[in-house]
Amino acid sequence: MNFAKITLLSGMLTLLRLLCGFFISKVIAIYTGPSGMANLGQLQNLITFINGFVSSQVSQGINRYSSEYKQNYDEAKYYWRAAVKLSSIACFFIIFIGVSFSPLISNYLFNNEVYFWIIITALSVVPLNVINNIFLGVLNGLGDHNKFFLANACTILSSVISMVLLVYYFGLVGALISAAINNAISGLLLIIIVRKCEWFKLTYWFGAVSSKHTKEMRNYFLMGVIGAVTGPISLICVRSIISSSLSQEYAGYWQAVFKISEAYLAVLTTALTVYYFPKTAAAKTIDEYLSTLKIGGMVVVPCAIIFSCIIFFGKDIIIHILFSQEFIQARTLFLYQNVGDFFRISSWLFATILLAKGYFKINAILEIIFSLLFPLLTKLFIPEFGFPGVSLAYLVTYFLYFLVAIAIYTLHLNKLRAVNEFGL
Repeated sequence: MNFAKITLLSGMLTLLRLLCGFFISKVIAIYTGPSGMANLGQLQNLITFINGFVSSQVSQGINRYSSEYKQNYDEAKYYWRAAVKLSSIACFFIIFIGVSFSPLISNYLFNNEVYFWIIITALSVVPLNVINNIFLGVLNGLGDHNKFFLANACTILSSVISMVLLVYYFGLVGALISAAINNAISGLLLIIIVRKCEWFKLTYWFGAVSSKHTKEMRNYFLMGVIGAVTGPISLICVRSIISSSLSQEYAGYWQAVFKISEAYLAVLTTALTVYYFPKTAAAKTIDEYLSTLKIGGMVVVPCAIIFSCIIFFGKDIIIHILFSQEFIQARTLFLYQNVGDFFRISSWLFATILLAKGYFKINAILEIIFSLLFPLLTKLFIPEFGFPGVSLAYLVTYFLYFLVAIAIYTLHLNKLRAVNEFGL
């Protein structure tokens, strides 16, 4: 029932995110066209890279240890301090490097250097992005779902307001500015929401921290670095391959379809993050693992099938409503994309165990392999299958990841069974 409740709340939140996200996409499609959509996607992937580098997976560690020590802030604080320490070092490094090479980054992302100041703007607000990610991890781990969902709702509404206003007045430049500062606005709003919480004290976040706690959080930090280097850069490479093989307009068509996937999968990923990850992290027996998996599967798999079918059969209406007739060629991508979405979300039911139980090396290897595989298959498939080849590459990538995730999950249960039966 708790998972169903959280999934329902996630669904309401994601419905809001869908409506706002689609509204933003419509505005961007009208005012900037497919090329503008592609440029915005490039910047958003860069920001995802930055956030992943400094704090994204650290927030997962915060989630885990906040959940384990929710009744003992004096123990949890050492993990919180370690997270702040590591993220601060990462912030300094990424800001220094990013500002120094901002013209080169702008040229790679947008094929010119004139938007270097957008890169600097995005980097200047990174500390607030860190605050947003870490504090959301605390709320999630402590089970304070009311504030967690409130903070996310405020984030969505503030982003749509800033995006629409800036796009209306400044066009593509406004869209890029909004994308650069949205997470920072979220961080400020989150500080206001949690300012009266008991754990919101400087003594919990700044002070001495042992090497043990730092090492534990460093594993999550390193996973964030790997995820930041692989995931967003993989998408940037895919977009660049489409642009060079076909055109930037086709990259915009693919970006539109990929954004639809991200939007409707968000309801399930939010539920998995808020409920499923802490439950998997806390599981100790085979029965607990299988019970959690069963509950997750009963909710996630049917929803994934239903959502995918709705998106596929309603693709023409969706394109017309959310974008414009300029994007009609995107309809050829939906079949492979939607099947790939199903395997992607289903794989997370099994892959969650990688971070929940500390399989950091295996997770790192898989991140690197499959992030390389997607653009590689895209490069191979586009000459063979044309534009739909990019979505076929997506499908093949996540089908293989699904199989690997099941194998690792099974191996973990077998290892646990051996320990219980033979004390190995």
